[in-house]
Amino acid sequence: MSYRIFPADRMTAMPWKNGGGVTREIFRFPEGDDAWWWRMSVAEVDGDGPFSAFPGCMRSLTLLSGEGMRLDFPDRRVELLPPYGSAVFSGEEALSAHLIDGPTTDFNAIWRSAKVSVTVERRAMHGALWCIPEQGVSWFVYFLSGHGMVKSDPAHPEIAAGDAIWLQPQAGAPRLILEAFGEALWCRISAL
Repeated sequence: MSYRIFPADRMTAMPWKNGGGVTREIFRFPEGDDAWWWRMSVAEVDGDGPFSAFPGCMRSLTLLSGEGMRLDFPDRRVELLPPYGSAVFSGEEALSAHLIDGPTTDFNAIWRSAKVSVTVERRAMHGALWCIPEQGVSWFVYFLSGHGMVKSDPAHPEIAAGDAIWLQPQAGAPRLILEAFGEALWCRISAL
């Protein structure tokens, strides 16, 4: 496995697609490409309003901070409440967000459903994790709390809450050992 760490203080701020807020992009693949296959970001939501449309995409939204938000779809209502309420929905669906009691921050995974599938799970981490390569699968891990390090790298690069790491299979690369304590969102990205 090879890896790449994304420190929180280096995330790129950009306006929402609909201009209604700010997203701090962590990473998009392919990097720098407007026709990306998947994108991970953290959004700051300061007020009520519609969501941007992403035709051909799926979205996973996880509440990181704040008292929560209500997502109003044409046919249903979903509440994202602390701690870490989440929802998965089509990027084509028309919906609007209504804050429950003040601003929120959320983690967004968006992917083109014709290219990849993504699942997002919140997991506790308590020690050494062996990262074994799977053909066509990479992992994007966003640290919610705690800390970690790449134990198998002699430099032992560290990861803190708010940072992310992308774990990718690579021919000939050694197995990767991630030592971590805390909680993280583990995003499994599978090529179709």
